[in-house]
Amino acid sequence: MPNTGFAPILCVAAGHLPARCVKVVLLSGRPDRTRSTWTASLAWRWAVATWLVALTACSCGGPQRPPERWTVFYGVEAPPELLHGHDIVVLDPGYRGDLGAVRSKGAKVLAYLSLGELNRQRETFGAAERAGVLVRENPNWPGAFVVDLRHPAWTAIAVQEMALPLQARGFDGLFLDTLDSALALEREAPDNYRGMRQAAVALVTHLRARWPDSVLMVNGALELTGELREVTAAFAIESTFTTWDFQAKQARLLRPDERAASLKRQQAARAANLALRLYTLDYWDVEDRAGVRAIYAAQRQAGFVPYVATIALDRVVPEPAQPSAEDAPQAAAPP
Repeated sequence: MPNTGFAPILCVAAGHLPARCVKVVLLSGRPDRTRSTWTASLAWRWAVATWLVALTACSCGGPQRPPERWTVFYGVEAPPELLHGHDIVVLDPGYRGDLGAVRSKGAKVLAYLSLGELNRQRETFGAAERAGVLVRENPNWPGAFVVDLRHPAWTAIAVQEMALPLQARGFDGLFLDTLDSALALEREAPDNYRGMRQAAVALVTHLRARWPDSVLMVNGALELTGELREVTAAFAIESTFTTWDFQAKQARLLRPDERAASLKRQQAARAANLALRLYTLDYWDVEDRAGVRAIYAAQRQAGFVPYVATIALDRVVPEPAQPSAEDAPQAAAPP
């Protein structure tokens, strides 16, 4: 089998289970910055295996539903056909297109809403600054400031000035981002920021009470899955397979310790909410079609609904089709 970077080398299916099957997948390969193909590596194979070997149940027998798909697009314009074929589409509030055209193929269209940070470019920034709710700037995202979720003024701004116009515009729900940034303040300085977690739960719960029929998806903040189990079962998590290195300014695979920590958080979240549905967002070189395909396969194998894109999320990146004979990469030389 040609080595395509994440080539599956083992799949074990356990039969004889009534109407269920269990699969295990191991992947191999390691990045080589000087070539488009990846060279096999025993060390890399072991590292990925420690994260990916997991038992996941799937239906066996009978017709299979197409895999669920989602996409995130923070640009202002895109041909609607690029957004079709997804069950969930997350759009920036500045999107200028026709929401009805995006929704016409059955998608739920969610508006991006940052609850834990506020960007200087947002119309509500001045009001938040005057109210004293801004805490500190995010060093990874210049111009974005972490907010104090406990401040009553922030609840009013987030609900009345941000969420309300989005709901009035016709979005099906909200994609709630950056709560992690606010929660981190309480972990780092509990004496100064005690109550941030409670405030996060209260704010999301308030949004649910205000719009009971809307779709709410929380990005990150997996530690809140238990407290929000009656509010939403949809959570997105970034960088469970790959991540973006802000210093090197490029995507990379997670280190073994990072994968182990991510897996621990996922397991705790699933235990806290048995109905949890996890949507993954990984960043990669989208021109590496073989690598992107393999990330999708690995994430679905682990029970996720995946999306792979660029860090800016300013373009719609369709999931690559299965390779044809002409675009299959050549096998790399053995180490």
